[in-house]
Amino acid sequence: MTTKSIPEMLRHSLESHMAEADLRDDDELRQLMGKLTNLSQKVAAAKAQALARRADTSD
Repeated sequence: MTTKSIPEMLRHSLESHMAEADLRDDDELRQLMGKLTNLSQKVAAAKAQALARRADTSD
């Protein structure tokens, strides 16, 4: 089972609000979305690294 990281959940929520026209698509929002994407990638990399370490120690 895959779970979404907090940055992914926030990004998804913001996209939903944009689709419902609750938020304007402006420079500030685009910057925030870019930062959330970057953070999400870092979280995924850290998670993969932790899982790899766990697999190494269980051998």
